[in-house]
Amino acid sequence: MIPDERRRRLVHLVEEQGSVSIAELTEALGVSHMTVRRDIRQLEEAGRVVSVSGGVALPSRIALDATHQAKLGLHPTEKEAIAARTVELVRPGDLVYLDAGTTMLAVARQLVERAEELPVDLITNDLAVAACLGDHPTAGVHVLGGRLDSANLSTEGAVPAAELAEFNIDLAVVSASSFDLRGLSVPSEAKTLVKRAIVENSSRSCLATDSSKYGRVAACRAVALDAFDSIVTDGALPDAAGEHLAQLGVELLIGEPGRSRP
Repeated sequence: MIPDERRRRLVHLVEEQGSVSIAELTEALGVSHMTVRRDIRQLEEAGRVVSVSGGVALPSRIALDATHQAKLGLHPTEKEAIAARTVELVRPGDLVYLDAGTTMLAVARQLVERAEELPVDLITNDLAVAACLGDHPTAGVHVLGGRLDSANLSTEGAVPAAELAEFNIDLAVVSASSFDLRGLSVPSEAKTLVKRAIVENSSRSCLATDSSKYGRVAACRAVALDAFDSIVTDGALPDAAGEHLAQLGVELLIGEPGRSRP
């Protein structure tokens, strides 16, 4: 079986079964573990499959982001750990952008708690994050305008994207509802405009998201992974994704529950 035929067969097996282990693939295709992993890597880079623990599955396509309220109860331990690790990237005096989402809300809470030791100014397009930052005793807080995504309590489109170009952002913390080896994707062009403007107008940027978002795909490609300086997530991110990030030169940082402050 030539490589292209083998990879087509691999995808067909995954489509039939939903997910397939590495051992099952080596037996079905009659090749080594190394060959199967190499094939998976090429298919994953093309967005055809996604690595999972011990095997491979189909990407999960999303049409819309979950609502703010629905996301509040998801993966709270991971979000708090990711937020704590993300705050370690903030330097006193930074102008920090916090993107929309409940992980960003966790980051905002920790910045408020550490206001005295970590003075910063802040920008956000998330109304819940902005309300939280209202409790910060010293920060200047700028809320981006634009069209309201009422389900997510955030602004989107050309207006916030244009506003971002007026700032010299030291650190941008970017959220994601879906990403794979090709990068971060979003459900609409309006969100794409904001994501790209964030990264383009920041000296440093990190993607902060829990690993459940990996292997999910939305309609619009927004930002390639190598546009980020670092990615902050939890320890369940598949090894294949970590290896890819290392090759891209993107620092992978793991939020560990109970991690003490530096």
